[in-house]
Amino acid sequence: MPWTAYAIIPIDWAWEFLPTVEDMAARFAASDAEHVLADATEFEAMYHSDFWKHFALAKRLATEEGWEGDFGRGSPRVFFLPDENTFAYGFVWKQSNNGTTFVVSPQPLTWLDKYT
Repeated sequence: MPWTAYAIIPIDWAWEFLPTVEDMAARFAASDAEHVLADATEFEAMYHSDFWKHFALAKRLATEEGWEGDFGRGSPRVFFLPDENTFAYGFVWKQSNNGTTFVVSPQPLTWLDKYT
């Protein structure tokens, strides 16, 4: 999956509607422990188990876009996009310096190019 990072203008509203990375990881872990892995496709099982690896990749890609390494404007968040037979997660956060918002998506979000 070709992950893409964007450094865009500040997003100031509606962060509270997105789960934090920590909350989402806990939800995946609880779900996996109960039933998901038993019934999951190979893709779903890999995707859930690689959540922290994907977040590490997201941070590396954001660094290449100018992220300075802080989450000074709140916890990093998770968003979802429709994908074949499932929803794919991505990551978004703001840094302290100028409130730059970093979006790291498993799919290209070309409309964000105009906000960089």
